[in-house]
Amino acid sequence: MSTLIAYANIHQPFPMDLALGCGQNKLNPRIQQRYHCRQLAQFLLNKLCKKAQINTALLGQIYRTASGRPQFPVENIDFNISHSGDWVAVILNVAENEKSAVGIDIEFPQKQRDYPALLSHFASPLEQQWFAQQSHPEKAFYRIWCLREAILKSQGVGIVKLNEVQHDPVAQTLHSAYCPQGQLTFTAEFPFYLAVFAEQSAVQNAQYFYWHEDKLQPKLLQNCLNYAVNSSK
Repeated sequence: MSTLIAYANIHQPFPMDLALGCGQNKLNPRIQQRYHCRQLAQFLLNKLCKKAQINTALLGQIYRTASGRPQFPVENIDFNISHSGDWVAVILNVAENEKSAVGIDIEFPQKQRDYPALLSHFASPLEQQWFAQQSHPEKAFYRIWCLREAILKSQGVGIVKLNEVQHDPVAQTLHSAYCPQGQLTFTAEFPFYLAVFAEQSAVQNAQYFYWHEDKLQPKLLQNCLNYAVNSSK
């Protein structure tokens, strides 16, 4: 089993065949940004497939589930995409003989938010009490937010179910009826906050890469939080 994660910024230089922005100059900035992010996500997924030695013809077979989640037509290979601001991140998981399920969420804060007010809509009293004691409220908020998004996205479930995820920030456990048992990692080491979920325990051995100088460069995490998801212990 292998889990690969890659990230990049839409303003970085890329090969000409990616052609970011080609023919899109008349779009408004927000639509243009989304278009660039989609193109970059496809590019990174292609690179990860090649690194994992997966036939890239599989990329042409991606379909959407009833919930709108894009995925491959094989159960043992899964991917997920997230973008925030100008940043894009992609996760790819290849399992041996079991079903694969992964989710990823990145958040690049661009403005101050009323974190306590937002948390009151979906976080438990335990989480809100924990949040009030934290010295870095932005990091604490996006930890609570990103981990929920990552596990829900593994099944194509929307943020309307955020409040149904049980999160214990002290014990570092998560429970949700909308995802299988697995592991989740949260980190603030990137230019954005990142949470990645993978079924079973593949995420703790994940390989991280960033696009630089025309290739995927390895990135080693120095400080991250690991969560048990739907653990029976």
